[in-house]
Parts: sequence; C-alpha cells; structure tokens
Amino acid sequence: MTLDLPRRRRRAIGLAPLIDVVFILLLFFILTTNFTRWREVPIAMPAQAEALDPPDVRVLQLAADGVLRYGERAFRGHDAAALRAFVAEAPDAGYVIDATGVSTQTLVDWLDRLKTAGAARLSLHDEAP
Repeated sequence: MTLDLPRRRRRAIGLAPLIDVVFILLLFFILTTNFTRWREVPIAMPAQAEALDPPDVRVLQLAADGVLRYGERAFRGHDAAALRAFVAEAPDAGYVIDATGVSTQTLVDWLDRLKTAGAARLSLHDEAP
C-alpha cells in the first residue's frame, strides 16, 4: 500500500534580505575602519640621510640571526635597557642600519626598538651595485 502524499514545494530563499545585510555590514566596516597609520617610524632614505649630516653617525650591523652590532657591542631583542643606554650616549647621532640578508620583520622590529630607545635619526644603508 503506497501513500500518495501531496508533495511540498520548496520555497526559494529570497536574496533581497541577504543583499541588505551585506550592504549594512559593508557600511558598518567602512564607518568603523581607522585609515590613519597606527605607528610609523620615519626613515631617511640614503640620499636624504646625506643631507641631514648629523654630528655623529653610527653604522649598526643587523645580522640574520637578529643580533644588532655596533663595533664590539651586541644587542639582542630583550636588551632594552642596554639599547636605551647606548642611544643615550649620543642622543643626536644618526643611526644607519646595514641589514643585508635580514627579513623585513626583523628590520622593522629593530627600527621600532631603536625609536623607542630614543633614536631620532634612523636610516638604512643602501648597497652600491
């Protein structure tokens, strides 16, 4: 014995409410997004760094292992106090970072640490072709 049940027709989901929700979300994210730069470190490009001509220029070597060196001194990421003392020795000095072969994130981390330590003039070393 088979039952003949009336077949229910599926109703299609309306797209108009979905489009309204998408536009409301889009409007929300546009209005709440902050387009200002959260943090920035001003860096003098090599041509501009020559024009600055600070009284003292310190060339820092940044190695691929994340260690910043100045002569015999070596700074690691957790040496914030030592880095602050180093920058305090010559607060008006220009700091040129030679970061050949270093990842961008490591370079940005060290630029941020130097800026936090009080270094006002930062520049990158450009490698001559």
